[in-house]
Amino acid sequence: MHRAAPPPESAASRPLHCTMVARTDIGLRRDNNEDAVSILPHAQPWPLAVLADGMGGYNAGEVASAMATSLVTSAMQSVNAKTARCNTPHARRQLRQALDDALHLANTAILTAARDTPGCKGMGTTVVAAALLPGLMVLAHLGDSRAYGWRRGRLHRITRDHTWLQEEIDAGRMQDTQARHSSLGHLLTQALGVSEEISPDFNEWPLQAGDRILLCSDGLTDMLDDSALAALFAEATPLPVLLTTLLAAANAAGGHDNISAALIEIQAPVR
Repeated sequence: MHRAAPPPESAASRPLHCTMVARTDIGLRRDNNEDAVSILPHAQPWPLAVLADGMGGYNAGEVASAMATSLVTSAMQSVNAKTARCNTPHARRQLRQALDDALHLANTAILTAARDTPGCKGMGTTVVAAALLPGLMVLAHLGDSRAYGWRRGRLHRITRDHTWLQEEIDAGRMQDTQARHSSLGHLLTQALGVSEEISPDFNEWPLQAGDRILLCSDGLTDMLDDSALAALFAEATPLPVLLTTLLAAANAAGGHDNISAALIEIQAPVR
């Protein structure tokens, strides 16, 4: 008996194959680590990476960042997304809404904990979250933790910092060369736990086999500018080696802050 051949898979429905690695380092000048990072390459309904850089009194920053990564990952995995394995307009809308809901949930929880928990008053955290569909990454972020994409020998900054400094640059009142020495870089205009109202930025990055994605805290980017990061990516080392190299380079440049990074590599789909 003859059977009809199955229809060819489209790029939007092929399984996603990725590798993720992540690490956080206290740096050389801090007594505690207020960064947190979580990676779930096999999470359902979406593979996910979340990184947060906390702020506040001693220990409060690490409470806020831990809450952010834990709550966002839990909320994302609780979504009943039957279309998550496909890259369709409906799936993209559902994913974006899930990220928005997760960040608002985390924001409310951090605000409540800061109000009700001794020692946590004034705590907050940046956050950058990446969720993957076949052929597409959707990013949501608040603050100055960043996402980059590496493709065919070029490093692309995907996110825009939520800082007073970035607003000065966007308005043309400051050049990038001046920005490296400005004190405005750590004055955030958005973060989790700072205000009841948040407005996350969303970015999309069409994925190709061979892409590498970096999520990082400002402990990395304060020490290494984009050209230095690009030079390390250009060495084309295995993902765990690149991760180690990035953190070591930031420490070698001074290690002024906690340093965290998550790396994602996209492999070709299995045919």
